[in-house]
Amino acid sequence: MVDETLSLDTLLEGSPTAAIAVDAQYHIHYANEAAVQLFHTQRDDLLNMALRQLNQSSDVVEALEAFTEDAQLSAEASTHRLSLVSGDGLHHYRVTFSPIDSHIALFFQDVSDLVEMEKSLKDQATHDTLTGLFNRRQLFTMGSQDVARVKRYRTPYSILIVSIANIRDINQTYGYVMGDHALICVARTLQEQLRESDYVARLDNKSFVVCLIDATLEQTSLVEKRILNALGQRKVRIADSTIPIKIATGAAEFQAETDQLFDDLLLRAEHEEYEREQKMHGS
Repeated sequence: MVDETLSLDTLLEGSPTAAIAVDAQYHIHYANEAAVQLFHTQRDDLLNMALRQLNQSSDVVEALEAFTEDAQLSAEASTHRLSLVSGDGLHHYRVTFSPIDSHIALFFQDVSDLVEMEKSLKDQATHDTLTGLFNRRQLFTMGSQDVARVKRYRTPYSILIVSIANIRDINQTYGYVMGDHALICVARTLQEQLRESDYVARLDNKSFVVCLIDATLEQTSLVEKRILNALGQRKVRIADSTIPIKIATGAAEFQAETDQLFDDLLLRAEHEEYEREQKMHGS
């Protein structure tokens, strides 16, 4: 037993990550210095402490015990991800459970940076970098899912296109930075006016699409009026001047008889928005 403990101590102390060893009753028999820092507990206090006594939330401790139990049933190591409150806040760890003789070693590798990077990459794939809204690709993904659900359950579904009709004039007169400010202003207003069940995405360089779940065209018209009223109260300023933002809209409700794809619905809304924009330009 002495040789076993020594070999276990040597193994864990040499680990570059936080490591503890527990027995069959989930009592800690060894903890290296990194583990002491992770759990904010003196080493002497950690030894022989049960996992449940660690200063962590109960659900995390239960997960630790469950993972440890799984490891005891297998002779092979297993790896899991979980979150722990450590030092400056919530951290994400890759925890490896490795049965060693009569103990189970738990190695905690901080992968918070990796998790944040993965989240950032995922956001870049689905969100517009300027406004933070869903991007065009994600719009078509979610819109197609909406249409499939509407076809199955025969519930109403509508979309509303909101475009900055004079975005080109804003860019040419005040610069692209102010054009970006105008886009951000409209994006924020749209988000503020929607229900939790609805969502908005950026369609292109001047347009947004508001997707309204379980909404008829009449209900969409009310949302449209509320949005236009809110946008009318928003001002984009540069120096002492106020930049006018002209808005053109177009709406469409899904029609099971004629619409097969989300694209069909979008095309009808775009057509209405285009006609209104042309009237604004005097064409």
